[in-house]
Amino acid sequence: MANTITVTACDNELIVLAYQWGASFELCRILSGNNHTVNVTLNINSGAYQGTIVLNGVDQNLSQTITQTLSSGTYSILLLGIDWGGPAQFTVSVNGGTPKTLPLQNEGDGLLFNPGPISITV
Repeated sequence: MANTITVTACDNELIVLAYQWGASFELCRILSGNNHTVNVTLNINSGAYQGTIVLNGVDQNLSQTITQTLSSGTYSILLLGIDWGGPAQFTVSVNGGTPKTLPLQNEGDGLLFNPGPISITV
């Protein structure tokens, strides 16, 4: 069974990391802004890690499903939301759980969203 991370808002950059004792893996990096919509599903399956997946939605809408692989085991997931300035918005759910959200009214720059770690088993 795949683990699923669903991203429905990302302004400006979301980095998804999985880590366990002794190693970390950047699963994906989502770049977005300029009022473009985001609807990204990241499925995490068992297999050899192939490197990060980068999705650039700074100048376009993002709507896609991607698959990432990790060796079998238990991992902690970190969601790192970075704002480049101005309003920020992040909405992410893991395995269908209650979405973790940072609404538009928050402003600033730097790391603004970090609701982790979240445990998964691959």
